[in-house]
Amino acid sequence: MYKKNTPVTTFRYYFNGSDYFPVIPMVFLVGEKRIRSQALVDSGATISIFGEETANSLGIGIETGRKTILGGVGGRIAGYIHNMKVRIAGKEFLCPVVFSREYTVSFNLLGREAFFRAFRITFEEGKSQVILE
Repeated sequence: MYKKNTPVTTFRYYFNGSDYFPVIPMVFLVGEKRIRSQALVDSGATISIFGEETANSLGIGIETGRKTILGGVGGRIAGYIHNMKVRIAGKEFLCPVVFSREYTVSFNLLGREAFFRAFRITFEEGKSQVILE
């Protein structure tokens, strides 16, 4: 249940030159490192998915995680689950993230597991914005 005084953060959709997408900024907290990133808020993804480049910038050995096979519209890819501490809209929490060498899509994805439990999420397509409460 969300309280009336819950902080609200609004993010304008990202425009890639041809369309708008609900991409939001985030920070990975790894030891003393603070690595900024961004990801598409994806209600169709069960878990968050990031590519090899992000894992490398975090100093994470991809294969040290728990292996998983992900399936979706684009087919199947192998990845490795890591529990990562993240900060999104001022809130810090643990979020399972799959890192994959095979994930080559242009956007990282923030999926439902952990992230969608941390916020009430409203997509306002008409205003091209996503609201996190």
